[in-house]
Amino acid sequence: MTAWATSWMTWWRGLDWGARWLPVAGAAAFLAMHAWLGGLRPDHALLAGAVLAGYYAGPRVRPVFLFFLPLVIVGAVYDAQRHWAEAVRATVRVAEPHAWELRWFGLREGGQLVTPAAWLQTRTHAALDLACGAAYLLFIPVFLAVAGWWRFRARIPGADRVMWALLGLNLTGYAVYLLYPAAPPWYVDRHGLGPAVLTALPEAAGAARFDALLGVDWFAGYYGRNANVFGAMPSLHVGQTFLAVLYAWQFRSLRGFTTGFWLLVCFASVYLNHHYVIDGLAGMALALGVWAAIEGPAALRRG
Repeated sequence: MTAWATSWMTWWRGLDWGARWLPVAGAAAFLAMHAWLGGLRPDHALLAGAVLAGYYAGPRVRPVFLFFLPLVIVGAVYDAQRHWAEAVRATVRVAEPHAWELRWFGLREGGQLVTPAAWLQTRTHAALDLACGAAYLLFIPVFLAVAGWWRFRARIPGADRVMWALLGLNLTGYAVYLLYPAAPPWYVDRHGLGPAVLTALPEAAGAARFDALLGVDWFAGYYGRNANVFGAMPSLHVGQTFLAVLYAWQFRSLRGFTTGFWLLVCFASVYLNHHYVIDGLAGMALALGVWAAIEGPAALRRG
């Protein structure tokens, strides 16, 4: 028997009934819920299977499993929003975020005040489309790469909390989407500032230019399955990349790379017409709050 098999058998024998079978029951409940709600897809089965495979791979794989688990939860909760967002969210704000953006960051264009997002839509360039589209596509892989470097390569103390901070950021952001649902700038371009069109379909907005340049439908496919059209404030693209910056400066590792990527994503969020500047600021404030809530108690324990 190999060392891995011996280790796995020792681990299995040490599990009680619940630790052995509750993950299977949880995966079955997850699939049953989506089937009952009428939204079961093949990728739900793949997700459940991947989680079970990671869990039952045993102690040798457990650090990797625990590293990815927060991201799996983020994806599952994000996708499930489609089942409850319309039923529980507050009144959708369309004109209010737009007015704030004009008041604080408005630019003059043709004798009138316009948002930075609207101003940039008349100044697009293929190079910017490629750079900003790539940043928007890669914001999760980049976060995983730097978090994985800190956790498994640099082995920095406290790096195991980075992915759980990501979970906290996203779950808090989803809650804000329900408490303060806000229309993104592309929605205003399409539907105006009147009462919210609750049946509005999600769009790739400026990211469609990236698809057109490369002859692909990556953004069209991704945003076509957007679970919440009115989840613009805070920008979790900006918040997540800023969270990486906070940890980079805390760990004194990859500071230049994470800061540069964050700045690119900040620009891309507005250039691609997905967010107002205020959405990015809200995402940064939320990231700072989550980081402080997690790292503050950790610092006290170290002290």
